[in-house]
Amino acid sequence: MACVVSSFLAGPAFAQDPTTTWPYLLPAFESGSVAFRGADSKPYLLNIHLRRGQLHYLDEKGLIREADLMQVDGAEIGGKTYLNVGGEMMEVVSRSGRGCVVLEKLGDYDALLETGGAYGSSSVTSATRKLSSIETDSQINQNHMLLQNSRSEGEMLDILTKYYLFYQGNSVRADRREVEKQLPDSRKAEWKAWLKANKIKWNQPESLQKVVDFLNPEQ
Repeated sequence: MACVVSSFLAGPAFAQDPTTTWPYLLPAFESGSVAFRGADSKPYLLNIHLRRGQLHYLDEKGLIREADLMQVDGAEIGGKTYLNVGGEMMEVVSRSGRGCVVLEKLGDYDALLETGGAYGSSSVTSATRKLSSIETDSQINQNHMLLQNSRSEGEMLDILTKYYLFYQGNSVRADRREVEKQLPDSRKAEWKAWLKANKIKWNQPESLQKVVDFLNPEQ
């Protein structure tokens, strides 16, 4: 899978916090295009669902549908490129001819299950209220405008981020130990020497791109 998806013109997305009733990366569905496997790209109004990184789009009636990622290579939304990495849409934040650095963004649903009894409520009451507002896949087939209007009725949903290295159709977590596990024994001495010569910053895409290029050297 390549790290390039057909581009299109779109306006910028404005930051707005997601909630459990609007668990989307973007505050609204935006014009974009989907690159299908073995077919031409097609335009849609798109968004990324934060439960499992699924790609959602609007049909002609304004209802939310979920794309079959078995048929999708990637998408362009709001001027950003997203790739299907193991059945999850991840944003491309750096690329070269040898591969990409991609960023996973998912909602922190586990945090919503923590009970604290805030503002005098009991832990049981607080947990029940939070659980009742967690809408996993219930956005599918719903009118997107009705969901947008009800976004303030849900719990605030934090976003967890992780970097991954993507090359030759493979992905690995951007972590020194995880990368080392991917290397054959014949390259581990080279890897240690390379790390000493290259001060990698594991939270910076430009630095991580060097690791991608090391993992997928020119032949």
